[in-house]
Amino acid sequence: MKKTIIVLITAIFLSGLANASEFIFEIKGHYFNPSEKAFKDIYGGGLMYGGEATIAIWRNIELWFGGSYFSKKGELTFTKEETKIKIVPIGAGVKYLFPVLEIIDGYGGMGINYYSYKEENPIGEVSKDGIGILVKTGALVKVIKGLIIDVYINYSYCKMKPADFDINIGGIEAGMGIGYEF
Repeated sequence: MKKTIIVLITAIFLSGLANASEFIFEIKGHYFNPSEKAFKDIYGGGLMYGGEATIAIWRNIELWFGGSYFSKKGELTFTKEETKIKIVPIGAGVKYLFPVLEIIDGYGGMGINYYSYKEENPIGEVSKDGIGILVKTGALVKVIKGLIIDVYINYSYCKMKPADFDINIGGIEAGMGIGYEF
């Protein structure tokens, strides 16, 4: 009985793999709007860019691996001195695709990001790493054979304590990517 169940599960899994043959690589750019008010007061939002690789694993389920880079200058609240921040999230997760039109697939997914945070100013330098979550939704538009445009909105959350205070270095990201499906 166990062998029959294992064979049946394997057959179902392999039938799903028959539909899961694509690999997508894309370059992305988006506007990052931080959730934390203190973060916004000093740096505001700004352009974040990066890339993502996606591989279909079963039917409409895909694994994604990606990274981004955010760097910005701001002013300290009290002293008005220049301060610089750099945030580099690298992560992975799953997403589910669903057909909307013949050339458009919608998707929703989530994952875990590893965040590298660095802030430099005359007061000192702070570096911190942390783990956070990312929730994503968007649409893949198939332009011509292999070429895709990805329009998306992400929400990230990563609470860390870089100094004597807690801060969420995540927020809302809205942007576009251009990629190629192999």
